[in-house]
Amino acid sequence: MPAVTFGGVGSGIDTESIISGLLAASRGPLDSVNQHATQVKSAVSDMSDIGNLLSKLKDSLVSLDTVQEVGSFKVSSDNTAVAASATGNAQPGSFEIEVSQLATAYKAYSNTLGVSQPSQQLNQAGTLSLSVGGKSADISIQATDTLDQVMTKVNSSGLRVSASTVFDGNQFRLQLRGLDTGTANDVTVTENGTNFGFGANVKSTGKDAEFTVDGFSVKSATNQVTGVISGVTLALGTKTAGPVTITVASDPDAFQSKLQTLVSSYNSLVTRIHTEAGFGSIKASNSELAGDSALRSVTDRLNNALTTTIGTGKFQTLGSIGIELNNDGTLKLNATKFQNALTTDPNAVTNILAGDDKSAKGVTDILGDLATSMLGDKGVITTRQDALNARQKDLTNRADIEQKRLDQMEEQLRTQFTQMDQLVSASNAQMNFLKQNG
Repeated sequence: MPAVTFGGVGSGIDTESIISGLLAASRGPLDSVNQHATQVKSAVSDMSDIGNLLSKLKDSLVSLDTVQEVGSFKVSSDNTAVAASATGNAQPGSFEIEVSQLATAYKAYSNTLGVSQPSQQLNQAGTLSLSVGGKSADISIQATDTLDQVMTKVNSSGLRVSASTVFDGNQFRLQLRGLDTGTANDVTVTENGTNFGFGANVKSTGKDAEFTVDGFSVKSATNQVTGVISGVTLALGTKTAGPVTITVASDPDAFQSKLQTLVSSYNSLVTRIHTEAGFGSIKASNSELAGDSALRSVTDRLNNALTTTIGTGKFQTLGSIGIELNNDGTLKLNATKFQNALTTDPNAVTNILAGDDKSAKGVTDILGDLATSMLGDKGVITTRQDALNARQKDLTNRADIEQKRLDQMEEQLRTQFTQMDQLVSASNAQMNFLKQNG
């Protein structure tokens, strides 16, 4: 608990009020340092937020920084037997698919084993040998093993095989199932001494899917087929009674949506910087960041990248394809202008955004490189954050020093006033004595 003081008891002077007043008059430097420290602390948080917004802008560029990603396509199927989806490197086209066989995985059951509970002993001894996908394992079975224990041994074999127990209505059996479809993943079972009888109860074997694309025969180990049609994944659901038509078409709406995400991310970053540092008639919300050169550098460098000229011809800049700069440094997407550019020269639009994926960079590549640089260890954002953190630490130290100065001043004042109080009290006592005995 703080010490309780009663100044001025002897002198009748309110020394505590005097001490408080003197301390209050001396708090100016401490109050100034604390106020400055609060602003710097807020600036540290603001710079962190701006860094996060720059990181989000960088993320929005990822879907537009390669030729494949710039292109947006939609795929349709006229039959649910075959579904399809597209990635950025798809190309417009139409294909007829006929499925004669789906890819399947091995599945077999044991004979009835004379057990009504998986925990019962099987009284079988020998070796159960399994082979799948070029790998094999010999599983040792003991006469005391239960069905559960055999299941555990199979599942611990390291092979792409799964075992489980199944009740058939009368007794428990063991199911063996290959974990992968395809001919190469069929399971071979060999028994030596045991009599599970998997060979007599095979429900399916590992087979490849067999289908045709415009009459060309194709096989696939899985029913999810990639690499046959460029940029398209086929999902084979059932055998087909006739051709299923898959149509790949450009999707300008999806493309425009990617651009709008980029525009929104960019605007969020620029608006936040203008709010914190000030812009035009906008007053800085944090005086510590008012006109900040680091933040001005961010907007200037990004602005310069946006106006880069790419290639030759009618469309060479973002502005020419509808991504336009406003007077306040933000972006807007002119949908009509963009759709016109996309219809007139889609290759130029792709080139402006993503370059050629070789030596020539697009605007999104340039912006992405800038964002990476500014967020790096030596980047403008990180460097400014480090400087602010150092400034905050310095101000904290200064505040501690000022507080110690005030504490020492208070102690000195209290000592001095106590001595004065004692002197006045002694003087009053002597005077009263003289009056009484004079």
